[in-house]
Amino acid sequence: MAQLIISFVSSNDCFINLPLVFSNFFYEQNQLPQNVVIELSWQESKSSRKSYVGWSGNHSKQSGTIDIIEIDPQFGTAIGLHDGQKVSMKICENCPEANSVHVEPFNIEDWEIMDRRANYLEDYIVQQLRVVYPNQIVTLWINSNLTRLRIVEINPKTQFQFAKLCANSEVFVKPKPRPTEIKSSENKDISASNALKTPIYCLRVLPKEYIGIFPSSPIELYSVYVHPKDFVNIRLSDNRVVRLSKVQPQQLLHNNKEIPHNKEGEDKSDIDNKSYSQNIIYVKVVENFDVVPGHVVLCESIRDCLDVTNFDIIRLAPSQTNPVALSNIIIRNISPFQVNPSKPNHSGSLPADKSAFSNVLINSFKAFFDTLSENSEVVFTNGMKLPLPSINGNLNITIFLGVKTVNNQNDGRHGKFDFPEMFTILTKKKLQNTKIEVGDNIPIPPDNRPLKQSIQDHLPKLAGVSNLIQQLEGYLRSCLGKVPLRNALRVPGMGGLLLCGGHGSGKTSIAKTITYNLGRDLQTLAYCLVVRCTELTEERISSVRDKLQQLFDDAAWHAPSIIFFDDLDRLIPAEVEHIDSFRFRQLSECFFHIAAKMCERHRITIFATAQQQSSIHSFLITSHLFSEIAQLDPPTKAERREILEAIMASGPILAQNSISHLDLLSVASECEGYFAADLKVLVERTIHEGAARQLNNESQLLLTREDFHKAQEGFVPFSLRGVKLHTSEVSWTDIGGLEETKKVLLETLEWPTKYASIFANCPLRLRSGLLLYGFPGCGKTLLASAVAKECGLNFISVKGPELLNKYIGASEKSATAKPCVLFFDEFDSIAPKRGHDSTGVTDRVVNQMLTQMDGAEGLDGVYVLAATSRPDLIDPALLRPGRLDKSLLCNIPTFQERIEILKALSRKMELNEDIDLSYYAEKCEGYSGADLQALLYNAHLKAIHEAIDTEKSLEKYKSNSDGNDMQFISLNAKSANTVTLLTAAEKGQISQRLALIKKGLVTKKTITVEKEGEDDIKKKRTAIITNEHMRASLEITRPSTTPEERARLSNIYEEFITGRNGEMPSGIFSHEIGQRSTLC
Repeated sequence: MAQLIISFVSSNDCFINLPLVFSNFFYEQNQLPQNVVIELSWQESKSSRKSYVGWSGNHSKQSGTIDIIEIDPQFGTAIGLHDGQKVSMKICENCPEANSVHVEPFNIEDWEIMDRRANYLEDYIVQQLRVVYPNQIVTLWINSNLTRLRIVEINPKTQFQFAKLCANSEVFVKPKPRPTEIKSSENKDISASNALKTPIYCLRVLPKEYIGIFPSSPIELYSVYVHPKDFVNIRLSDNRVVRLSKVQPQQLLHNNKEIPHNKEGEDKSDIDNKSYSQNIIYVKVVENFDVVPGHVVLCESIRDCLDVTNFDIIRLAPSQTNPVALSNIIIRNISPFQVNPSKPNHSGSLPADKSAFSNVLINSFKAFFDTLSENSEVVFTNGMKLPLPSINGNLNITIFLGVKTVNNQNDGRHGKFDFPEMFTILTKKKLQNTKIEVGDNIPIPPDNRPLKQSIQDHLPKLAGVSNLIQQLEGYLRSCLGKVPLRNALRVPGMGGLLLCGGHGSGKTSIAKTITYNLGRDLQTLAYCLVVRCTELTEERISSVRDKLQQLFDDAAWHAPSIIFFDDLDRLIPAEVEHIDSFRFRQLSECFFHIAAKMCERHRITIFATAQQQSSIHSFLITSHLFSEIAQLDPPTKAERREILEAIMASGPILAQNSISHLDLLSVASECEGYFAADLKVLVERTIHEGAARQLNNESQLLLTREDFHKAQEGFVPFSLRGVKLHTSEVSWTDIGGLEETKKVLLETLEWPTKYASIFANCPLRLRSGLLLYGFPGCGKTLLASAVAKECGLNFISVKGPELLNKYIGASEKSATAKPCVLFFDEFDSIAPKRGHDSTGVTDRVVNQMLTQMDGAEGLDGVYVLAATSRPDLIDPALLRPGRLDKSLLCNIPTFQERIEILKALSRKMELNEDIDLSYYAEKCEGYSGADLQALLYNAHLKAIHEAIDTEKSLEKYKSNSDGNDMQFISLNAKSANTVTLLTAAEKGQISQRLALIKKGLVTKKTITVEKEGEDDIKKKRTAIITNEHMRASLEITRPSTTPEERARLSNIYEEFITGRNGEMPSGIFSHEIGQRSTLC
């Protein structure tokens, strides 16, 4: 045996780390760690002890020493070892495997932890424990909680004193419940003794909105209301006074990670009294049939005293003490202590003088009793907080029954006081014989806790989603209600609810409205927890797991409950290629195990929101954690009108007054694809536009349609952000001919949107795909550009290389941008016939397009417009009805169509009046629309060059005539070859005379120009196309397609129209040499 030394190192398991030399020995022998069993023996006083442990597979971290065994301190202490102890080590061979192991918890607390985590124990015990033997004390860590177990029995029994756990070993845990009778300690106060000796009844607190159905007199406000059935069970005394306290697990009070919860149907009053807070108040109980059985209604003052919220658990116990008779009452003002005592701060208009302030407190307290009747009784608890109205503002006082000061050990700076528990019953008559004194102010710390904001405080007014809300409320009501019927039929509970919708669609607002309504519905009365998943995205997995368990435990305590996970796809998104998804996979499994277990044991329902169903991890969908998945689609025109009206009605006065003066239906028709958030931003922008328009106008300010139009300029809704939309300035008037094609385009694309109410009642299936085919340059792409402007639809142009990203990968974007037109140019190169590609890529593209265009999940509101010159090369499956329903021919223009094309193209040009377009249309036989455009553009270009040359000549002449430097010479008239020399004075005189002559000429020219109109000047500078330009252009312009090519294409189009049949390929690839087969 080897002599080694024990070293305690935290590892949270029951394994040991061996020295490096032993670890290397096992690895050289190819020994797996799960098959290694070590016997440790040591001397303890006069006896020897031994224990059997497993090897973790790691070596000791303490390098430099070869005789150190590392073991967890909790496990080492449990088996009798201490740090630094010398032990002997022996390797055990031929270790038997245990079929079943019987264990029992070491104490009651260990049993409670194991009971809540039974599934975890079964799944992970082998990861922390490998070797067991009778009477062994083992330590297990369940979600960071230490649990101790004692090994009772091992089966089958063998000659060995130990056994090895394996994956098939069964573990049986003997329960160890908490005893029902609890012996009270010797130092019992009134609260502890009464809580154990008197019958206890626990009720849920109803929402404070129920206060409105009860009397509002002061005496009634300081009573609690219960149903008559609960009133009988409380077993009240003659004075109907009960001892009221808040029931809450102590772990929840201290924000511990583990919160104990009760199983369905378990009586919460049977839990040990030490696990609850001791905030006590004595009140009177009033029975009322309007209260839901099992619930209690508390006024705001009692809620404040006990610090309770909706659906908290309240314990009601009959009073076992008699009310005390008092000769004096001390009232003390509650005020936050000052951080800087040198600067006194008197809040409101309260008097700074102490005696005057005491009179204010006493008068306010007496005024409270003046509102009561002569026989009214008020129950006051010692240390009870009482809000009093005063002319100087609201006062918060604390009533002490004969106690002048509080305990010095706890002066209230931590928000708690040591008050003797007692109560008294006062009437007007008793108050006259009672002395009222004012004690010192009670200093309390400033309340720096965040304000508890109810869902109702931020509950928006929703419109256009009433049917969806009704549907979702019905499903959640079925999940939480009808529990007795479900139990009788042994029907398992339904799964959660997932609401999917785009950004700004109103998912969170809808969810808050639903949870608020179900919290007030008498059939459910559900407690709601809101979880913002974006706040947990950066947390560690262990931290997220603990917080999730805390949330579900809290929901189980307040059951029935709804846990609302906002933006769940931000916390547990779907797995993405080329990104490590281990965290998301682990979070999804953790979330599922916790949620499935807690929802099965308790009345808990999960309500989550996400952008799309595919954006959440697939494990949560395939595991059926969500049984109902609802999709929030973009609102229709009628729903957008309702949303606009609701937003304006809840907005400023300007928006409210403008509702009756606006046609909101027409405004909504121009907001296709807008979500509720987009409409809200649009209204805000419109209000700013209207206010800016009438800054200096004193008349009544009202919003107009023009304000909405200006607000829409430059505004992109959420659904269209990130989508590159095509914009065009081409209109129908810019296209000559093709009248029949333009008519079909209007019927298919514009009419269903413009006359949506008519087409909604049409029983026929509308066309969603068009194919434009024809000769090159005959206007196929030009027609698509006009669609982008004229039809009022979002237009996305898709080119071949961008196909996979734009259409297949981003089809969801085109669906959210609906109504949308997807235009495929040169469609024959994108979707050729399958089976003719050696790589198989285009075959997969065509298959995906077939599924997207008219498959099981076809895109609603998305139109497909394709253009090609070779329709015979397109896969026939794309041309059947339901995909590309209609094929439109763009033929070579006829004589009349050529005239229309020339007129449409020349609208933006200046033509001479003597140009006859019919002459050139007759000369252009066989020209396409693009050829005619080239004819005009070439002529226009020649005119522009001619105008530019003329302008340059004029500028050159002007620059020469405007020169200021004049040079002259004087010649002798008598002799032509003789130059006369002049003096400087003579030269100056001649220069002056020449300047006067030049000035006269310029003035005359200016007068002449002014007489000519500005239109004539502009006309001289405009490039006007003349017959000379047209003839020159006609000489150099030729048709883009030869007669032979036109004849070949005509035969192809004729065959495409009349020669097609319904036969499809057999699916059997050809065996002929040189033939290709599909790789799809």
